[in-house]
Amino acid sequence: MEIGFSVSSGAGANGVPGVMTILKPLTLSAFPFDTNDEPGVIIGTIGNRTDRSTLTVVPNDGRFLIDGDNLVVGPSASSAGEITIFVRETLPEAINSPRETRFTLVKEDAAPAVDPDRYMFFATRARTPSGAIVTAAAGTNYFCSKIVISSPQYVTRSFKFHLPGFASTEGGNSPQETVVTGTVGTPGNSVIVDAMYARIAGVFYQCKFGGNNGVTVADQTNGQWTDELVTQKVAAESDVELWLFYHTAVGEKIWPIYRIQKHRGERIWGANDNASLLSFMADPLADSTPALDTGYGTQAQPQYYGPDGFMVAKGDWDGRPVVLGFVDSIGEARQEFSAAADARGNLGWTRRYLDKDGGIGRIPHCFIGMPGAGSVREYTGSGSSIATRRRDIIREIIAFNGNKWPFTVVANQMGQNDTSTVYSTWFNTNYRSLVTRIRAEYPGVKIVAFPPLGRTETQKTLTSLTSVGTVATGMLASTAGLRSGQTLTISGATPTAYNGNVVITVVDATTFTYNFAGGTSPATGTIRANDLGLDAAFTNYAANNTWPADATDASGKWRLRNDILAKTSSCCDEAIDTYAAFVSANKGGAWPGMLELPSTTLTAQAGTDGVVTYNQIAVADASIFRPEQQINIYSGPDGVARLSTQTIASIAGNVITYQGSSAVVLPAGSVVRPSAALQEASTPISLVHPYPIMIDRIVNGIAQSEKTKLIAA
Repeated sequence: MEIGFSVSSGAGANGVPGVMTILKPLTLSAFPFDTNDEPGVIIGTIGNRTDRSTLTVVPNDGRFLIDGDNLVVGPSASSAGEITIFVRETLPEAINSPRETRFTLVKEDAAPAVDPDRYMFFATRARTPSGAIVTAAAGTNYFCSKIVISSPQYVTRSFKFHLPGFASTEGGNSPQETVVTGTVGTPGNSVIVDAMYARIAGVFYQCKFGGNNGVTVADQTNGQWTDELVTQKVAAESDVELWLFYHTAVGEKIWPIYRIQKHRGERIWGANDNASLLSFMADPLADSTPALDTGYGTQAQPQYYGPDGFMVAKGDWDGRPVVLGFVDSIGEARQEFSAAADARGNLGWTRRYLDKDGGIGRIPHCFIGMPGAGSVREYTGSGSSIATRRRDIIREIIAFNGNKWPFTVVANQMGQNDTSTVYSTWFNTNYRSLVTRIRAEYPGVKIVAFPPLGRTETQKTLTSLTSVGTVATGMLASTAGLRSGQTLTISGATPTAYNGNVVITVVDATTFTYNFAGGTSPATGTIRANDLGLDAAFTNYAANNTWPADATDASGKWRLRNDILAKTSSCCDEAIDTYAAFVSANKGGAWPGMLELPSTTLTAQAGTDGVVTYNQIAVADASIFRPEQQINIYSGPDGVARLSTQTIASIAGNVITYQGSSAVVLPAGSVVRPSAALQEASTPISLVHPYPIMIDRIVNGIAQSEKTKLIAA
C-alpha cells in the first residue's frame, strides 16, 4: 500500500560493501495541475526513489519544489500549458549518480476560484448523526468504518472533518439530539479514535487531531475536528475514502451515523484490537466482518460511526450555490437505506435532484435533518429537548472560516411533520418558527423552499360486510377504482374468515363480492379494504390533506403549498415546486397508482409446486427498478389479481433477487408492478415515503433549470 506520509522506498545497497548501487528512472504518480494551485500544493508523488538519495528540481528556479517524496508547486510563477522539468536524484555511492528523469507536466488554465480560502460543504453521501445506538460486542469492540464520499464539480485541496459526540433521534421527537451513550444530562462512555485516514487516488493521508494521531470524543459534546488536511489536488467528481479506526470497551455504546453501502466499496470491520484492523489498509475491498454486516438494504441495518456531514473543503469553488438543507424523512431517504444508493452515494429524491448533473450543475449540500424532523423542534431546545448542537457545529465552522458561512443558501424541505388539525398552528407556530430562527441565525440568507408531498390512504372502511354461504358482500361509499378480478386485502373483520387477500367481483357503484370459507353474518369490527395503491381513484385523502386547497383546515397540506409558492409572511424567498413531479395523472393531490407507473413481466415461471421456495425471478426489463423497491406480482395479462409482494435485494441484468423468499408459483407473463410508497402502519394505511420508483419520478419531474433559484442574490 502507499501511505501519503511514508518514507521513500526503492532499490538501494543500504551501505552494504561490495554491492553495486544503480539509480533507476523515477516515476510521478500524477501530472495535471492548474493555475489555481497555490505554493505547496502537491502535483504528484515521486516513486522508484533509492533509499537515502536526495532529490532536486532542474531548473531550480522556484517554480517547483521537492517536499519529501512529493513534487509541489513552488513560489515562482509558471504559465499554463506543458512544462518540461527534470528531477535529479543524487546518491554518492551510486555509479550513475546524479541521474535525471524527465517529466512533462500539464498545467491547466482553470477559471479563477471565487474564494479559494473559504471552507465550503462539498461532499455527497455525508450525513448528520441519527438513528439507533450501536453497542460494542466482544471480539468486535475495535472498529474500522470506511465510507466513500464524492467530491463536487471543481477541484478540492484541503479538508477538515468532524466527529460528533451525539446523535439525533428519529421519529416523533426528531431532530432532538438525545441519542447518547449515557442519559441526557449524564454523559456516558466516550469513543476512542485511534486513527483516521483519507484515501485519495489510492494514497492514504493521515488526519491529525491537534497534532495527534487519535482523539477522545466525549458523550454529549459537539465533538472533535481534525486539523486541516492538505493533500494532492482532488480532481472534480472524485471518490474519497474516509477510514476511521475507533473503539470502546465491550458493552459500551457508540453514536450512529452510516449504513454501509457495500456496493460502493464501503466496509465495516471489527476485531478485538486495532492492529488487526490496520491490515485492511492493504486490502481495501476485503469483505466486512460478518457479525457487523447485517440487515443490508433494510431499516434494521446498523448505522456505524464515522466523520459526519459537517465536513468542509477548500478548493476551486466556482461560485455555484452550496446548500444547507433542513430536511425530514421525505428529503432524507426514509425508504432508501443503503443498497439503493447511486454511484455518488445519494439516497432520496432531494439529494439526487441537487446532485444531478443538469442545469447549473451538481449542487454541493449538507443536510442537517433526518427522518421525523419537525420545524418546531429544529434549532431550538435544551436538556432533554436539545436540537442546537448541529447549529453550534456550524458556528464553529464559521469561526475558523474567517466568519464566512460554509454554504450560500438554505433549502427548506420541511413541512410534512408540522401537520396540525388547525392550519394556523401548522403554518405559523410550526413551519414558520424555524424560518424565523434561520433568518436570525444567518442574517440575509436566501431560503428556497420545497413544498411537501401529499398523503393518501389506500384503505377504505366498509359500511357493511355480510355473507350468504361462502359469498361475502362488501359495501363501500364508492367502488371507484376497483375492477372485477382484482385483489383486495380485507382486514379488521370478525369472524376472521372474512379477512385476507381476496379476488373481488364489482357489482355496482357501492358493492363488491368475493368467495370465502364462510362465517357469521354480518361481520363486525372496523373493516377495511386495501388495494395496496393499485389505482389512485380508490384512495382517500389523509387527514388535513384534502385536495384542492380551500379555506378549511382539512386542506392544510395544500394550503401550505400555496403559502410557500406565494412566499406568504416571508416563509421563503423562492420555491421549487414538487407537485407536478409527484401527483397522480388521474386524481389531484394523490399519489399515483401502480397502474400509472412502469411495469414489466416475468419471462420464465418462478416456483414449482407452491412448497419449494425460491428468491429470484427473471423479468423482461429490470432497469425500471433498483434495490429496496417493493414490488407486487400480479397474474397476467390484466395485472390486477395479486399473487405476491416482495422487496428487491439486488438486480443482475434482468434477474431480480428478493430480500426474502417465496413458494408462490408465478407463471411466465405475470405482471411486476412497483409500489409507489411504503404502506405506513397507520389506520387507515397511507402512502407517505416514496419508494425508488417515485424517487426517480420526482427527480426527473422537477426541471433542473429550477436550480437557478438557489443562486444567492
